Amino acid sequence: MLTSFFSSRRMSDYSLYICFMIHFLVALDALVIVPFSPIMTLEARVPASQSGYLTSVYAIAAALTCLVIKGSQDLTRERKRILFYLAGIAITTLITSKLDDFALLLLARIVTGIFGGALAVINLNYLILMSDEKKKKKNTAILISAFPLALALGVPGLIMVSAGTHWQFGFQLLGMALIFSAILLLIVHFASPKPLQASGYAKDRVQNTPVNPLSNYKRLFFSAALIFSAILSTFVVSTQYPVMLTVNLAISEKLLSLCYMASGLGSFVFIQYYARAKMSDVAVGKLIARLSLVMAIAVGMGFHTENVNLAALAFVIFIIVSSVRTLILITELISALTPQDRVIFIGLQNTLQHFSVGLGGALGSLLVTLQAGLSVDFSAMTYVAIVLIACTPVLWKGKSLISFNKVNQTG
Repeated sequence: MLTSFFSSRRMSDYSLYICFMIHFLVALDALVIVPFSPIMTLEARVPASQSGYLTSVYAIAAALTCLVIKGSQDLTRERKRILFYLAGIAITTLITSKLDDFALLLLARIVTGIFGGALAVINLNYLILMSDEKKKKKNTAILISAFPLALALGVPGLIMVSAGTHWQFGFQLLGMALIFSAILLLIVHFASPKPLQASGYAKDRVQNTPVNPLSNYKRLFFSAALIFSAILSTFVVSTQYPVMLTVNLAISEKLLSLCYMASGLGSFVFIQYYARAKMSDVAVGKLIARLSLVMAIAVGMGFHTENVNLAALAFVIFIIVSSVRTLILITELISALTPQDRVIFIGLQNTLQHFSVGLGGALGSLLVTLQAGLSVDFSAMTYVAIVLIACTPVLWKGKSLISFNKVNQTG
């Protein structure tokens, strides 16, 4: 009976659930610093204006780590690496809750970013290796949907439980959750009746697929350009939407929080639907084009209305469709690449994500101008944003010019 319970198939299923939990917690560690950072800086006796450094040092450390670290085709090795990085991020997160010196807080966030960036790469690679060919795309989509779920439920949840105990309790709770996920993965590791092996198909592809450096370069460059355009066009707008809602329309904190929660949940629900749908390349292309059109409409409507409720609705719609578009693109590209290219692209994708977020925020700030009465003019930003949004479906249309060896044709 125990042998049946701890079957290789069941252990594989448990590992997939644990992978989602790990991705959710890593995303939460990266996101929760934003609302906590002003309080952390004040308690460290530095101006709140420096709180952004706590977010940026994590993002830079994670981006550089994602660029350096590479996944492998060895499941046992990947599982051990996940356990190592889980232990590291849990310890640094717990240590952060005990610090009151700003320089030490920055150092702790840098080290946390290194572990977090490594986990984002290795955890995704491990899940893909665990998945059979028919479920690779579905499992990848579900895993990366952990990010909007962490934004919608995790961040508000940690803020709520930390309200009466300050930010330290939030980090302590997060650190304990990371330790718990490591314990679960250890149980799966020792309870498995035999070592889990990667798909034989994937191994054959790695060993037998001839490597064409020029072809690989073209595919990876094209994939990177697609992801970069999608994330850049999203964050040029999303970083300025709250500014417009707060400064120009004086939105209430309650309504703004509700917008973030609704957009996160909406993104999670839509990506779950996509993960379970079987779509051809043509259908995916049409979906990306429609999502891009809705994004452009949401930008035009939201930034050119004086009705705060209408602008808030446009903000929610923009976040949902832009998040879904990016997650679909990442899933499709990872599924379409060969195993050799996929290992490289997983790290590259995470690096591009962090870099595009920073560049998008900076570009959005450069394109807005301050007017009389402290209101902000977003006209130039909206025009540039619409052009950037249109680049993604155009690039997807050009995908047919690049030879993609489909690894997974089924959903």
